[in-house]
Amino acid sequence: MQTLSTGTVVRHPSATAERLAEHASRLARRTEALEDHAALLAHEVKSSLLSALHSDDVRRGVINAIELVDSILEAVQAEGDTGDSSALTVDCVRQAVADSKRRMEVITGPVEDLPIPSGVLRLVLRNLVANAAAAGARRIHIWSRTQSDRSILVVEDDGIGPISSSGYATGTRLGLTLCRRLVARFDGVIELEPRTVGGSRATVIIGRRG
Repeated sequence: MQTLSTGTVVRHPSATAERLAEHASRLARRTEALEDHAALLAHEVKSSLLSALHSDDVRRGVINAIELVDSILEAVQAEGDTGDSSALTVDCVRQAVADSKRRMEVITGPVEDLPIPSGVLRLVLRNLVANAAAAGARRIHIWSRTQSDRSILVVEDDGIGPISSSGYATGTRLGLTLCRRLVARFDGVIELEPRTVGGSRATVIIGRRG
C-alpha cells in the first residue's frame, strides 16, 4: 500500500486479492462448521428424544435434550471466540456422564484442563461415553495430561471394542465423525483403537496454540 502526497491511498491488487481470499476461506470454514453443528444437533437430539420415549421419565428426557441443545449452541459460540478458552475437564466429564444416563462405573484421574471450549469438550465426551456404553462397557476410565506442545485426553472402556479406527463395534459412528471434525478446528484429532486387554481406547489430542 502507498500513500500519495494528496492523502490518497493506493492499494496493491495483490494485497486486496489476498484479503479477499482469506475472507472467503474464513466464510467457507464457518459454513462447514455450521453444517457440522446442524448435523450434530439433529443426531444427538434425536438420540436423546428416542431414549426419552423408552424411559419412564419422559419429561426428564426432554429436559436433557434441551440441555444438549444449549451445549451445542455453546460450542457454536465458542468457535467464534478468538480469545483463550480452556475446558474444566472434571466438570465436562461429570456433565457428559449425567447426559448419558447409563449404568456404569466411571473413574476419573489424573485430569488436567484442556485448551478447548467447555461446550466442545462436553459434546466430545458425551459421544465417547455413549458409544462406550452402547458397546457394552461397564467401566470407563477417563484421564488427561499436558505435554509441552499438546494436551491429551484418554477415554478407556471394557466394552467389546472398535471394529476399526473409524467406529465402535456398536453405537454411533456419525457422532464420532462429527466430533472429529469439531476438534479438528481446534488443532485436534480423535484416535480410536482396541486395547490389548479388551475394550477400546479413544484419545483426544489437542495442539497447544501460541
